[in-house]
Amino acid sequence: MGDGDGGDDLISALHDDLLCKIISRLPVKDGGRTAVLASRWRHLWRCIPLVLSDEHLSLSEPTRAASVSQILVDHPGPFDSVILHQSRFLPLSPELVEWPRLLAAKDVQRLAFVNQKPAGDQALAPYLCLPADILRCASLERLFLAYWTLPDPLFRSLVAFPHLRTLGMVNITMSDQDLDCLLAASPVLEIMLLSCPINRFHLRSQSLRSVLAFPVEEFVVVEAPLLERLIFLKRLPNVRADPVRVKISSPSKLRVLGFMEPMIHKLHINGNIIKHDTMPSPSTVVPGIKILALRVNFCVLGEVKMVPSLLRCFPNVYTLHLESLLCDPSETATGEHHGQFWQGVGPVECLRLRVKRMVFHNFQGHQNEFEFLKFVARDAKVLKSLLLVPPKGKVLSGDEVTQMIDKLGCPWFRAWTSKVLLVSPKVENHWSPITACMITGVNDPFC
Repeated sequence: MGDGDGGDDLISALHDDLLCKIISRLPVKDGGRTAVLASRWRHLWRCIPLVLSDEHLSLSEPTRAASVSQILVDHPGPFDSVILHQSRFLPLSPELVEWPRLLAAKDVQRLAFVNQKPAGDQALAPYLCLPADILRCASLERLFLAYWTLPDPLFRSLVAFPHLRTLGMVNITMSDQDLDCLLAASPVLEIMLLSCPINRFHLRSQSLRSVLAFPVEEFVVVEAPLLERLIFLKRLPNVRADPVRVKISSPSKLRVLGFMEPMIHKLHINGNIIKHDTMPSPSTVVPGIKILALRVNFCVLGEVKMVPSLLRCFPNVYTLHLESLLCDPSETATGEHHGQFWQGVGPVECLRLRVKRMVFHNFQGHQNEFEFLKFVARDAKVLKSLLLVPPKGKVLSGDEVTQMIDKLGCPWFRAWTSKVLLVSPKVENHWSPITACMITGVNDPFC
């Protein structure tokens, strides 16, 4: 504005297009307030696509809901981005009727519609039914839903997402058939994040490139010619996990796979069940995988035996991530060492000739972890870096690792680690499922 002595109003001298860009970057409550600055400003906020996040409305819940309603009514559209995740909807909430209708009518492009997780005694209650108008938002390009129940099967005839490219669903009560319907109604969908209690996920999509899913009873890649990334969310600690059948028919574009867990994921390749004694053949390998992630309890022999078989299924891996599962203290102290097993394992092609980078997450310095690394060292021809990452909250120094290696009494192993070993003394893990799904800008989703 003026400089205090009658200077020019430099901001008002800007072109309307530039003012609109400035307003679009303001929180919605501040953007709306610009209408009172001068008559020239009154129309500007309504001229730009609406960007609304209810977290910017730091009000009590009833007042916040009223403000959202007013904004959605006042702005003529289109709605560029609307994020609604600060409300706890009740069965008869008027917002459940009004907001979805306005979102559908005013061409919302990016929408996050989250019902606050029920608290206390209500935590086990069924989730509210998702308003059907959300499924009629044909303009959507990105959609994130959480804590809803999909409408009854009649809703399937309403779904139409011709422009949807990213879909995220967390804690949605739905059936396997509902998921099939959503995929069929989204012909250009590229990225999908799914963490819902369903029994099976039969992936049929001509457009999907990246999928991140919580383990289901059965995950089958039926037809997904463009699929590049298949990422499984980690199981929760101390929660019993039922076996998951993962069936892959060598899709040609699949490049990234993980985290595979030997005792949870039962891998099928081209109809062949991968077991600890499975040997590689053209029908038991997925040659396109370049980045592989495994989670293994190196103190459990049954899991350890599966590692060579799994690695043989992916002969062209050049980046390997391993996460060591936390061992029970008593198991760590008294469990047997598996050096003899690794001495009897034959060469693994990807470790010999392909893997150039290995990241060992949650490394704790247990002898069984070192026994695996000694197996790698025995045959690795092209490995350039081995990064050891300690558990969260633990500081691990290079000197400590050197002392651990010296205690093993293997001079050749000590010489090998001196060439490739890197130790991360402290790592802040900000791994994000949504970022991991991104197919541009994120080369390695497990870092």
